[in-house]
Amino acid sequence: MCRAWLVLFAWMLTVVPGSARLLEEDCGVAVQVIPKIVGGVDAGELKNPWMALIKTEDKFICGGSLINTKFVLTAAHCICYDSDYTQLTVTLGVYHLLATSESDHSHETYNVERVYLLDSFEIKTHSNDIALLRLQRSVVYKPQIKPICILLNVQHKPQTDAIQQFTAVGWGKTDSGESSNKLQMVQIDKIDRQTCKTSYWYDSDDTKFCAGTSDGKDTCAGDSGGPLYTQMWFDDIKRVTQLGIVSSGSAHCRDFGVYTNVMAHIDFIERVVLDADIEVVLPHIDLLDAGCLGDGTLHSWYRNGPDAIRSFEWLAEVYMDSFMISYGALISKTFVVTTAQLIPESTGLKAQLGQGDEHTYAVATVHKHPEFVSRGQNDIALLKLGQEVQYSESIRPICLPSPSNEAEQQKFEKRAADPGQNLIAIGWGTRTNVAVRRANASECYQEDHQEIVEQQLCIESPAPHLLRVGSGSPLVNPLTHGNRKVFSLVGLASFGRIEPFAPNVYTNVLEHLEWIGKLG
Repeated sequence: MCRAWLVLFAWMLTVVPGSARLLEEDCGVAVQVIPKIVGGVDAGELKNPWMALIKTEDKFICGGSLINTKFVLTAAHCICYDSDYTQLTVTLGVYHLLATSESDHSHETYNVERVYLLDSFEIKTHSNDIALLRLQRSVVYKPQIKPICILLNVQHKPQTDAIQQFTAVGWGKTDSGESSNKLQMVQIDKIDRQTCKTSYWYDSDDTKFCAGTSDGKDTCAGDSGGPLYTQMWFDDIKRVTQLGIVSSGSAHCRDFGVYTNVMAHIDFIERVVLDADIEVVLPHIDLLDAGCLGDGTLHSWYRNGPDAIRSFEWLAEVYMDSFMISYGALISKTFVVTTAQLIPESTGLKAQLGQGDEHTYAVATVHKHPEFVSRGQNDIALLKLGQEVQYSESIRPICLPSPSNEAEQQKFEKRAADPGQNLIAIGWGTRTNVAVRRANASECYQEDHQEIVEQQLCIESPAPHLLRVGSGSPLVNPLTHGNRKVFSLVGLASFGRIEPFAPNVYTNVLEHLEWIGKLG
């Protein structure tokens, strides 16, 4: 569960030479700070104008800190713990959590346009627990909304690592065990690495550090993602500078906590923020449904590698009564594509999308390919849903080229046929996936006297303990568009043999786009 953390203040004043680079020049200056989380005091209005409140429509998630006109810094685990976070918002200029006090200065709410995470983030250990939220519109600074300072000079890291006192701020649990309505702050001290390791049973490497006090002052549930900071001199101006992010800690909140070391992630922060200032004109992709690329919110992770995409928002399960009979893929707001062989033409079918049976759609009509006879050729069907699907973080269509654009279709076909491209087979019964390769169609199933034509694909089968495919299991291809990493649909599992490592035959969906276009 996400921990809420409070802001800690340090009066350690460090002089940094004028050559120091700050992410934002107009940063870290507020009304004079007064020295109050567990053991903390009220932070005071206008004292932390960089404090950010991260929410969904009706749920407080975490704290964060404004670092420039477009970005908020927070902890990655805040974003990753719950897959139901569909649209995040950031509210700035907040002092009262419930925002009911007439004394509150005006606050402003911004939609989150994109979330950036590190490949190396580990949710179990909270290693590299850092995230950047890009706002949909730029922030205009005012007395109650200002950025905190981020020091970009990595050569100053030994200097910042030597700092022993910090301040933390947040709306997390206090001595009473309840979340605070007023923003709280507390001063804490750095804890040596060996003590941290002994308490939490894992190494506190250079990417994180521990902090707390001997008298039980600590951050707690509700403070996660908030800043840990000190005050430093830059060109004769004392500025609040963030050095940590509230990450994790003990359940009773009276020990000490673990904080992400901001200075260990400066390259990541600078790269993401500076790249956002460069307008990149992406090549246009003519798609069957552009919704497959997403809307640029939570699912556009700044990731790559084998765990780049960990869910299949387009995967459909087709049921007859309470029995699942095949897999399929959502291709538009009204259509699911699947194999034809197990699909009855009678009514009573339903398609389940996303996670959980709350996203179940009745099938209005079944359209099997007119030339489908058996499990051999043209084993494909379109299921028209009884109502339109509302796209979200957990449900969106898979990418297919426009059925009317032959040039775009050729690009998708070429990408799918490229030996250097990994095709991904989706498993039956579990949401697992394995990289697979195309086999030689001219030799595939010759012993069965089964001819494989261009409307079909012969795919090498992985080890049975790694993956089992069944009727309609999708065969997909990774598709990158800017920072968005999605999938395009290549095939649907049609038939195969029980013998281990025997190849599987898939219906080539890209060869049926003209038929799909006529119905869709």
